[in-house]
Amino acid sequence: MTTRRSFLKSTGALATTFGVASILSPQIMASINKSAPSDRVNIAVIGVGMGCADLNGILQNDWAHCAGMCDVNQERLETQAADFRKRYPDQTTDMKLYKDFRDVLDNKDIDGVIIGTPDHWHTYMFCEALKAGKAIYVEKPVANSIAECNTMMDFQKKYKGIVTTGLWQTSQRYFRGANDILATGALGDIYKVHIFLCQNTNPRLPTPDSIVPSDFNYDMWLGPAPLRPYNQGRVRGWRGFWDYGGGQQTDWGVHWIDSAFDGLAVLGLDNRSFPKSIYSTAYKHPDTFNETPSVQTTIFQYDNFHIEWTQQVAHLYNRNQGVVWIGSKGMLVCNRDGYELIPVKSREGELLAQPYQMAGPFEFRGVIDHATNWGECIRKGTMETNSPIEKGVFATILAHAANISFRTNSKVVYDPKSRSFGDNQEANTYLKPVYRSPWEYPVL
Repeated sequence: MTTRRSFLKSTGALATTFGVASILSPQIMASINKSAPSDRVNIAVIGVGMGCADLNGILQNDWAHCAGMCDVNQERLETQAADFRKRYPDQTTDMKLYKDFRDVLDNKDIDGVIIGTPDHWHTYMFCEALKAGKAIYVEKPVANSIAECNTMMDFQKKYKGIVTTGLWQTSQRYFRGANDILATGALGDIYKVHIFLCQNTNPRLPTPDSIVPSDFNYDMWLGPAPLRPYNQGRVRGWRGFWDYGGGQQTDWGVHWIDSAFDGLAVLGLDNRSFPKSIYSTAYKHPDTFNETPSVQTTIFQYDNFHIEWTQQVAHLYNRNQGVVWIGSKGMLVCNRDGYELIPVKSREGELLAQPYQMAGPFEFRGVIDHATNWGECIRKGTMETNSPIEKGVFATILAHAANISFRTNSKVVYDPKSRSFGDNQEANTYLKPVYRSPWEYPVL
């Protein structure tokens, strides 16, 4: 007998694999997603930038309700709240606005929180949310240092919260379809994975320090990061400064590292073991305001293959970003717009694999499916999310290790057992940040 819940489950699987949800009418999808009041999940978002994109994803399900929004920027907070109240009137009836994330965590009616703040805040909020019994959707990279990544895993092991990380490509149908192709062995022997991002290298012009805007809580924005004069360029472009982020290597790079290993796991080549070594070299324009580089190449070395991260200007494979598994019979290129199998030709001109292409366009459905998976895990009380903390931590540690290699101009070898770079003392100095008082580094 087919029940509503089994039908929902099977339809959700079809939607993930074939994008069925995108061709069903809104009326049919509303009927499928209809749920009883007892199934309601109350979500709050902390940091209404990328966090609201994730919130928008989970609110596609009528059982999800936004119970709170929190941000240090009052104007942006009120603007986003007004927008969500307009678009989701039935799912924001109890929504409250917060200036302090601690008040969000104190609200017993909130089941889960989305942490969409700058990276330097992730770990502290994550640990406090676990202690408060909240389910967590933490954006990527999961932390702004390697030590913080390990701390998050330690806290998760103790508190056993329902956690997913913002690596939503693992839930998008293009990447799942690419993994299905990899599983057939069509590419032959895989010896390299190429992950890349293409953008300009124009320098960001310096901006002068200024007075803190009246509607912006700068001290709370800084949190555990070092005290510095307010600078609009640093705040708006925070990913370009080591105090708060790690440039594109930890932004886009973490997505592509994760997708690369999703494919390698399907191939049976590697299920997320740490590299033999990591070496990264980069270029930073001398006039740019950013501290992080705009051109970077990283090699993650393994016994039988290597992974190359390329951040450059010109497009590769006729795309501006993506992951490419390169084999003896062909290569498979995949990004958020689709995938393509490009065969290798023999010396006689014979194709060694069959060409195949799944063209886009870009689908937000991947974010919806990823956030929905987290919400369904909250409803069922299971920790089996699509991207648990260990998955997000692995990709984040590799990205940070790459940046440490660049900053120390050395090849680094990370040992997960000692949680260090061995006798590379200069590299070890970058493992753990010093928190600014009164914030204290989380300790179990």
